Amino acid sequence: MNDLPRSESDDAGTTSARDASPVFRALLIGVDFYYPNRLPNTAEYRPLRGCVSDVDRVEKLLRARIPMSYTIRKLIAPNVGIGEPGGPRSAWPTYANIKAELDRLLAETQPGDHVYIHYSGHGGRVLTTCPELKGRDGYDETLVPTDIGDTTTRNLRDLDLAYYLDALTTKNQATVSVVLDSCHSGGATRGDDVTPRCATGAPEGVDPTLDTTERPTEGVAPHDELCAAWQRLAATGSGRRAAIGTTWLPEARDYVLLAACRDVESALEVDAKAGRQGVLTTAFIEALDGLSADQTWKALYERVLACVQSKFPSQTPQLLGQGERQVLGRELRPVVSTVRVNEVDIAKGKVKLGAGQVTGTREGARFGIYLPETTNFTERDRRVGTAIVETMMAAESWAKLEEGAIASVKPGAPAVLEDVGEIAMRRAVNLFHRADLPPGIEQEQALGAIGGEIEKGGRGFLELRTGRTSDYQVALDKDRHYEIWDGSGKPIPNVGKVAVDAPEAARAVVDRLIHLFRYQTILEVDPPFSGLKDMLRIELLAPPPEWSHDKPPVGGTVIEPSGDAYVMKPDAWVFVRVVNESNSHVNVAIIDLGDDYGIRALEPPPPEGHLTPTRRYSTVPAREESLFALQFFLSEGRASSLDVIKIFATVGDTDYWWLLHTPIDEPVTRSLATRDAAAHDALFRLREALDADENTEREARPRSAPGEDWTTRQFRVATKRA
Repeated sequence: MNDLPRSESDDAGTTSARDASPVFRALLIGVDFYYPNRLPNTAEYRPLRGCVSDVDRVEKLLRARIPMSYTIRKLIAPNVGIGEPGGPRSAWPTYANIKAELDRLLAETQPGDHVYIHYSGHGGRVLTTCPELKGRDGYDETLVPTDIGDTTTRNLRDLDLAYYLDALTTKNQATVSVVLDSCHSGGATRGDDVTPRCATGAPEGVDPTLDTTERPTEGVAPHDELCAAWQRLAATGSGRRAAIGTTWLPEARDYVLLAACRDVESALEVDAKAGRQGVLTTAFIEALDGLSADQTWKALYERVLACVQSKFPSQTPQLLGQGERQVLGRELRPVVSTVRVNEVDIAKGKVKLGAGQVTGTREGARFGIYLPETTNFTERDRRVGTAIVETMMAAESWAKLEEGAIASVKPGAPAVLEDVGEIAMRRAVNLFHRADLPPGIEQEQALGAIGGEIEKGGRGFLELRTGRTSDYQVALDKDRHYEIWDGSGKPIPNVGKVAVDAPEAARAVVDRLIHLFRYQTILEVDPPFSGLKDMLRIELLAPPPEWSHDKPPVGGTVIEPSGDAYVMKPDAWVFVRVVNESNSHVNVAIIDLGDDYGIRALEPPPPEGHLTPTRRYSTVPAREESLFALQFFLSEGRASSLDVIKIFATVGDTDYWWLLHTPIDEPVTRSLATRDAAAHDALFRLREALDADENTEREARPRSAPGEDWTTRQFRVATKRA
């Protein structure tokens, strides 16, 4: 594997020598262990299990991606079952240690440095110490240290964090990014495998997240300085604070904040194949792994939002600050780790790679093979094939060439691990037995019918699961209706209920589950490694006032999102501008994923009276741009709707209309398009898997061979009446 250039680590607590070049400074905080604590409302900050894992995975990602000098410092509280955190006390995330590390950042950071702060742990709320800013009954949001059970300790308030961000950006002139995988709003979750990162356990009707414990109230700086720093940050913002779903910090231009959820939602940690993990942190890592050079926080956020919402619709990540800034700093570029092709067996179509058990390579790992001396792995014309590891050895492995011509693979050629972007083709369902239903409701029989129907009619897309977080849960309500919940136990909106005694009720529920699976799969689709992504700029524009819908789109002004969505009025038009900066034409299709779980064609539009377009795509020539006009509607009686507009772009001949699907309350259809797609359909594996009469695959990977490069972009659009 390639080494990082001029990298240095600082895990043990000694500060590395300062050189003339900018330094990337990371502070990673993960709190699994909390000393016993009980709030006045009887709630408590219970131990967590995925926070230390979160920061360990973030550390690994940073080491692989930062091509500049760096320091990484960690404060972690592993729960090792001995009544106190594991590891040295100096590395525990106590209030004193967190403050000391933030003070260290202020002392050591120089102009041009990048500061990255990642926190995974409980969040909370306390009465504000700055009522002149937040009102007499206002709150301060908090990060909760491991020693919160000691009433002499303090929470780290949002005012404290704002003070450090203000100093780092204004005095130190650093670039700052913050990721907070925590929350300060409690919500009911069902199941031991899902935990909100906030205080829980208060009686029904009592807010568990408000800590009124008498503690020292002084902050990290004098009161006047804290309030002044908050005001300075707020003064640099766009004034959108009321439209943003999080109040962790002022909306400002001088930093980026990625928060796990809205104020009224819970940040979740769940059990997954790789162990316990935070939902936001996992989505952040997966999105950053899939980004190529020069991508922005805004682009990363859209991917994070899609990933989280497809699995947990009740959790909506939020982005504040400089969305157009490159992820993790202007100087950051992806550092691609490669292995060497040591041998080529043309007769068997196999290659021997210089990666084996000692490097953590696993059977089934996927490697892209490139021409010798390739250094820019976004140049798709240098990619000659794809190999899947079949036979493991200590330091090497044999891989079968799955795509490309074996004669084009040369010994010494670089191979890049592309073991990301797999799409789950089987979703887990938990049958949840409630303890709060009136007596006489036969849960066992009703839920047993669902289990039997999944076995018989789930087509291999669904499986029953216990003991780990499921994708869906099915339960009964007090009126003997089936409900479909997400993995956290929150009812999925707009899915509807099915009466237990309705004809073929179990079949109807399973059909809805498969419908949700298909919809959420399309929502997740995003190529993990695409040079085309860098070559396209896609924006939403408001048409000029004089424009009429019977004219070709022209002009327009860029629309900025309001929080996590673009807000439109009913019957309003919007332009989608696609700027193609590549040297080849790009074929574009636009679909609408509605909140009724229907998938409709927007561009090219279907002819009157038909569901499927006669054209497969519209073409944007090389080095040119195109505008596409879309209109948003609201059904009668509805006050609002939420659509995801997804743009597919490919350099090859393809057909995306097999993705289309009717709404969930209409008769289920596999696909509204026929199976006559072009031979080189970029998504043909996913297409075949979704249309299978009986699914046998656990994962599908859309095709991404040379000459078939493709990418996606999506926007959330909220249509609301005035």
